Amino acid sequence: MERLISTPAASPTQTRIRGPLSLPSRLPAAAAWPRLRCRPGAIALASPLRHEALSAAPEEARSQPPPPAAVGSPWELLGSLLPKACTAALFLLMTVVTSSLHSSLPAYASMQPVAKTGGGGGLFTTEILSSGWAGFLAGCLHTLSGPDHLVALAPLSIGRSRLESGLVGALWGCGHDAGQVIFGLLFLLLKDRLHIEVFRAWGTRVVGLTLLIIGAMGVREASEVQESSLVLEGVDTSSMSSNEPLQPASAPRKKKVGFATFATGIVHGLQPDALLMVLPALALPSRFAGAAFLGMFLVGTVFSMGSYTAFVGSCSEALKEKVPRITEKLTWAASLVAIAMGVALLVGQFFGFSLY
Repeated sequence: MERLISTPAASPTQTRIRGPLSLPSRLPAAAAWPRLRCRPGAIALASPLRHEALSAAPEEARSQPPPPAAVGSPWELLGSLLPKACTAALFLLMTVVTSSLHSSLPAYASMQPVAKTGGGGGLFTTEILSSGWAGFLAGCLHTLSGPDHLVALAPLSIGRSRLESGLVGALWGCGHDAGQVIFGLLFLLLKDRLHIEVFRAWGTRVVGLTLLIIGAMGVREASEVQESSLVLEGVDTSSMSSNEPLQPASAPRKKKVGFATFATGIVHGLQPDALLMVLPALALPSRFAGAAFLGMFLVGTVFSMGSYTAFVGSCSEALKEKVPRITEKLTWAASLVAIAMGVALLVGQFFGFSLY
């Protein structure tokens, strides 16, 4: 009787808890909270306190727009971009300086073995090495001094990683080598029957058309990136359920390249300037020296194109982390330059001037 009196009766509104306290079974992942921190509406949806008509976030918090992403100070941005700018300036300076020596390398390759007298394996080795190095430098300078080469590869390299951009340039360089070899064989087989001026005129028109196509493809990719970003910005996060993972907006990847890039290199290689590769090789005193010059010329073309596109790709990747939507802007700029140069090449045929 005493125990019944001393034990208080449970009120109707009081709930007796039996067993250990259990937490809600479905909690959002730990990695989702940093992304949800600036999204009050999304926090309300992911909260375990959410009920049918209630929300853990107040109305003013749900209606408040998310704060803008934090951007570094201008001095930090300038300090991060200064090394890239210095590298680009040095690269352009080396291109300008070496372009002035572009016409003297074939003559050096043909005169160097002749200037040496004597016999033996030492002279033969020196002749092969000098011809090979001259061919390698001539291939690098010939490729980097052509504005159509640089303009055609820039839209294909922007937005890719360093490795992907280097592979694009190397593939394009292989196609360029194939075009030069084809033109060299045509020159050796046809000789006097090959009209260089007619071939140059039609080759320039085809190059102009390819630049227009490359520029149009770049503009299309940049437009697709812009449309996708606008769609992702307009998505209402309050309509997402707590079970759906929140993923950051990502731009579509660049289209894969293959035979189209190789074929573009062939078109750019089928030009009369391919005689720069053939004539010095024919003027060398021995076939081995000519073969060394020819082979290293092709290697220099692939190496220079791969290095150029890898440089462009690495710069765009570095800027993408600092400047928002820089890849789209660079693609637009490079594509418009390619279109402008293609139009200039086509129009120049009717007015009697050439850009290269």
